[in-house]
Amino acid sequence: MTQEILTITGEPKGTIELPDALFGQKVRKDILWEAVNYYRANQRQGTASTKTRAEVSGGGKKPWRQKHTGRARHGSTRSPIWRHGGVVFGPRPRDYGLKLSAAKRELALSIALSAARIENRIRFVEDFELPAPKTRELFKILSDLGVVETGSDKDKSTLLVVSKSNDNLKRAGRNIRNLDLARAQDLNAYQVLAHRMLVFTQSATEALRD
Repeated sequence: MTQEILTITGEPKGTIELPDALFGQKVRKDILWEAVNYYRANQRQGTASTKTRAEVSGGGKKPWRQKHTGRARHGSTRSPIWRHGGVVFGPRPRDYGLKLSAAKRELALSIALSAARIENRIRFVEDFELPAPKTRELFKILSDLGVVETGSDKDKSTLLVVSKSNDNLKRAGRNIRNLDLARAQDLNAYQVLAHRMLVFTQSATEALRD
C-alpha cells in the first residue's frame, strides 16, 4: 500500500510504500490489550512498602499487666490495633512485571499502526533537521502538518518518530506541550495507542521495515 508523504510545510511531496505486515493488519483488541497490560505492568516500580509489627520501633514493654486491670490484655503497643502500630497485609516490595513474547509484541505494534492508519492519525513527512534547538521552528513544522494547534484547549498528544535521536530536536521538543519523541527502533504498541497523532519521518518509516 502507498501513503502520501508531506514536506515540512505540509505540501504533498509524493508517496511512500508501506509494508502490509506493518500497516495492513486486521485490528485485534485482544492482542492490543495484552500489549498495553504488559507495558503498564512493567512500568510499575513495585517499591511501596509498609512495616509489620515486627519492624515498627518500640513496643518492647508490656503496656500493663495481664489481669485485674479491667482493660483488655495487650502485649505490645505496636500491635496493629494500636495507633502507630504495624500494618496488617500492607503493600510490600514486589515485581509487577509480566512476560510477553517478542513475536506478540511485534504483532501488537503492527496492529496498533494499522489501526492508526485506518483512523487517519499518522502523518508521513520528509526527513528534516534543526540547525539549532529552536522550539518555534519545530512547532511551526508540526503546525503545518496539522498535528498541533495554538491554544491549550486544542492541544493534541503527538508522537514524533525519528530514525535516530537528535539533541537539537530533543531540546526543541521538550517545550511543546503533549509532544513526545521516540526512535523507530524503540517504538511499541502502547506509545502508538496513547497518542492522538503520529508523525513519522521517511527514514523512521524505512527503519521500521528492518
